Amino acid sequence: MPYAIKVKKENAEAIRRKLVKKGLLDSRWSIVIDGEYLYLPVKEKVDGAIFMDLPKRKKRKSPYESIRELVGCPIPDYWEKIGEVALLPPYHYEDVKKVGEAFAKVLKAKTVAIYHGVEGEFRVPKIEVIYGKDTETVHVENGIKYMLDLAKVMFSSGNVEERIRMSRIDAKGEIVVDMFAGIGYFSLPLAKYAGAAKIYACEKNPIAYHYLLKNIEINEIHNIIPLLGDNREVAPKKVADRVLLGYVHTEPFLPVAMEALREEGGVIHYHDTFTTEERNWKPEENIKRYAAAHGFQARILYKRVIKSYAPHIWHIVVDARLFPKD
Repeated sequence: MPYAIKVKKENAEAIRRKLVKKGLLDSRWSIVIDGEYLYLPVKEKVDGAIFMDLPKRKKRKSPYESIRELVGCPIPDYWEKIGEVALLPPYHYEDVKKVGEAFAKVLKAKTVAIYHGVEGEFRVPKIEVIYGKDTETVHVENGIKYMLDLAKVMFSSGNVEERIRMSRIDAKGEIVVDMFAGIGYFSLPLAKYAGAAKIYACEKNPIAYHYLLKNIEINEIHNIIPLLGDNREVAPKKVADRVLLGYVHTEPFLPVAMEALREEGGVIHYHDTFTTEERNWKPEENIKRYAAAHGFQARILYKRVIKSYAPHIWHIVVDARLFPKD
C-alpha cells in the first residue's frame, strides 16, 4: 500500500503541483475523492501521510498499442501526422483497409496514406490513400498555419528545428530573399517572428506557389512578396541583407545568392547534402570559394546537421556572413 496525504478539494491542485515539482507524487496510484477531501499518493512518508489502500492507476495505452489492438496484426511503430492527414511508411500490411480505419480512429485523422517518398524536380510526394479522400490540410506548427495538399506538396517534419530557428533569428528591418520558398516553410516564421522588413519569396512550382499565397493570407502576413518563377530569373539583385537557400543540392545556386546580396554583403543560409567524408569541410569550403569568386570574404557563423538524407548522406545547413574583400 502507498502513503497518501489527505487534503481539502480547494487546496488539492496547488498541493498536487508542489508534490510533482518535488518528485513526491506517486503516479502508480489513483487519486481518491472522499467528500470534501482528496487523498494524494506519495512516494515516501511525509508530514501527515498515512498508509492507505488506493486503487492502482490504469496505465494509458500509447497510440501504437491502441492501433495494434484494433488491427490485430503487426504494424510499424512510427508515422507522421501532418494536420489531419496521417502518413505511414511502406510496410507489409495484412489488411490496409483495417489499418487505415484504425489509424484514423486513434489519431483522429480524416485521411490516412502510405508515403512512398518523393519524385522529380519539385519533389512531389508519392502517396497511396488507404482511408478517406481529402489530402489537403492545415498543419499548425510554432503558431503558424501551413496549408498544403500532401498528395502534391511535401512537408518535411525533419526540418521543424530549422523552421523554429528561423523564427528566432534577429532579422529586424532586414530585406530577405528566400530562393526556394515552397509553401512558406522558412519565409513565414521569418516574417511573423523575426522582424524582417521585407521577404522576397521565390517559388518555381505553381502548386507550391498557390499554397504560399494561401499561407500568406491565412497567417495575415504583410511583409512577404511572392515571386513565381525560377529564382535565377526572378530573384532581385543587390538588395538582400539575408538570403535563404532552404532546399537541397543548392550549390549551383550560390552565385545567384551572392548576386542577391547588397554590395555591403550579408548573411547566407546555405543548405545542401554532403557525404560523411565531406560533411566536416566541404560546406564551409563551398561558401568561401563562391564568396571569393564574387568579391566577398566569408565568416562561418553556424553549422548544423539537419537530418540524414540517405545512407551516408547528410542534409547540412551553414550560416555565413559575407563582407567585401579588403
